[in-house]
Amino acid sequence: MVAKFSFFKDKEIVRRQLKHLNWTGFNVFEQFPPEVVAKRMKLLPKMKKERAKGKRSWIAYDTMYVDGRPVRN
Repeated sequence: MVAKFSFFKDKEIVRRQLKHLNWTGFNVFEQFPPEVVAKRMKLLPKMKKERAKGKRSWIAYDTMYVDGRPVRN
């Protein structure tokens, strides 16, 4: 099933409820354009290195954040 939301707020409400899907056999994934997926794949090893150093790091859309600051590469 594919769902498209008209409002960002509605999408976030659904994402916050994901914990209720544990052990049900259902899952939810965000779908990104191919360019964004490629950039995220390149950022993933860098994010893991930063986490190994003990820093907080995450990827939001196509930007990696380390300790709350965007990293431009």
